[in-house]
Amino acid sequence: MYALTYLLVFTLVLAGCQPISMVISNGNSKNDEEGFNNDLLTMVVPYNSGGGTDVFARFIANPLSGHIENQPGIQIENVPGGGSITGTNEYVNSYEKDGTNLVATSASTHIPYLLNQSSVQYSFDELTPLVGAPTGGVVYGSADLDIESGYELDQVKEKLYYAGMSPTGLDLTTLISFEVLDIDSKAVLGYEGRGPARVAFEQGESNIDFQTTTAYKQNIEPKVKDGKAIPLYSLGQIDETGEVVRDPQFPELPTIKEVYKDIHGAEPEGQAWETYKHFLNATYTLQKIIWVHKSAPESAKEKLKKAANRLVEDEDFKKESSSILENYDIYTQDDLEKRIENLEENTNQKTIEWVYQFLLDEHGVDGRKL
Repeated sequence: MYALTYLLVFTLVLAGCQPISMVISNGNSKNDEEGFNNDLLTMVVPYNSGGGTDVFARFIANPLSGHIENQPGIQIENVPGGGSITGTNEYVNSYEKDGTNLVATSASTHIPYLLNQSSVQYSFDELTPLVGAPTGGVVYGSADLDIESGYELDQVKEKLYYAGMSPTGLDLTTLISFEVLDIDSKAVLGYEGRGPARVAFEQGESNIDFQTTTAYKQNIEPKVKDGKAIPLYSLGQIDETGEVVRDPQFPELPTIKEVYKDIHGAEPEGQAWETYKHFLNATYTLQKIIWVHKSAPESAKEKLKKAANRLVEDEDFKKESSSILENYDIYTQDDLEKRIENLEENTNQKTIEWVYQFLLDEHGVDGRKL
């Protein structure tokens, strides 16, 4: 009896010295095996708080949690730096791959990966996508250009000036669209964001610009009504077959494909066009994605995938998400996975080499040294 009592006390003391997570795990081997902490998951956001991806992640966290078994809380951890590269690297290198850690990425995370930048330590091959959402963009010009639509871009007589941030960021897709259309433009880069770039347009420092869906609707459509800006074309979306189609939020605006065909009398083709489609897919059609480690336990990933698919069908979520998601629909998990697989399959060395040469020739940036 003395021996049994001693053994029981010793066991309780030993348990008390262990971390709470170990006590829970030892008491419930099923949850430990599935990689789930009943109380809390973590979502890494590799940007500062308050930005678009941070808002997206914080908005998605609660409804996604509501569809996960046991409804664990999802804690947001901001790890900014390197244009999102720092936090994403830290996620793949340092966070436990047990299914309890997620990461939210955006276009500025995807482009460095596709360009094989040396600072990138993450790979889509190491991640399983759960939730994804598109956004859109519209290219517009000054009323001083004296044209009425993008179909008349070949009639512009004055030099076009574009204000942007970085040729290897979200601006890349727009800059490639100028190349496809053979627009004679001068890009002035280094602005701190699309907001300051828009101000440059308003002050006459640039005469062609683009804004993403929400910013365009809030800030540019009123100028269009006042006759101070002219919508030229939408950047479009990539459909399931890999083709450029009209943006559902701007059904009245032609895509770059339609503008090209009207100006040149033929469908666009060649490496510039293929590269445009590739980066349109990576930066707009797959603009924001939430992932989990691919090496996480299969049972944990399956629960997360099912939760993501239930989220897509949640009518209350659809109503609440209209403003945050700009009225775009999020993808089912299966559709998202297929789209990313197609993106990976279509990433080839010819496309990357074309971008390197384009960046070097047109913008003086050596993409191989980034």
